[in-house]
Amino acid sequence: MEYWHLIKNPKGETYRYFIKVLCDHSDKFYFVTMKEFDYNQEVLEKFQPHVIETYKTNQWAQTIKRGPAVTVYVIKANRDTCQLLQQLSNSLYDWVAPLPEDLTFIKNNLEWFTCTTHEEMGGFSLRSESDGEILGHIQGFEVEKDEEE
Repeated sequence: MEYWHLIKNPKGETYRYFIKVLCDHSDKFYFVTMKEFDYNQEVLEKFQPHVIETYKTNQWAQTIKRGPAVTVYVIKANRDTCQLLQQLSNSLYDWVAPLPEDLTFIKNNLEWFTCTTHEEMGGFSLRSESDGEILGHIQGFEVEKDEEE
């Protein structure tokens, strides 16, 4: 397994293409809402027809949270949800309240892209060279291999 982290926040056309690549290579994704913040209910309703499950937890992706549990929304990755992700934001790290937070994409039960939006951190867990090649096709996209792993 190789670990890569984002160097800068994908924005504009880079962000939209980045989301398309994530959706095309994922079965599902999730985001979270926290009790401490107010979220745009209209946004959550737009995703509702595609929600696979919701659950509460204090641990997800790269995060362990003290205090009230978050609500995780697990959503099908498809053309409609991809378009929503592309239309509702202009950059990856804009996914903070009032939008849901911490977009995480899953393929074959592996969280292959995780994001902690408040800390502006995102990264990939790649199982194969072909997974890594996917990232090389995104213009203006910058990642760096994590040599510590």
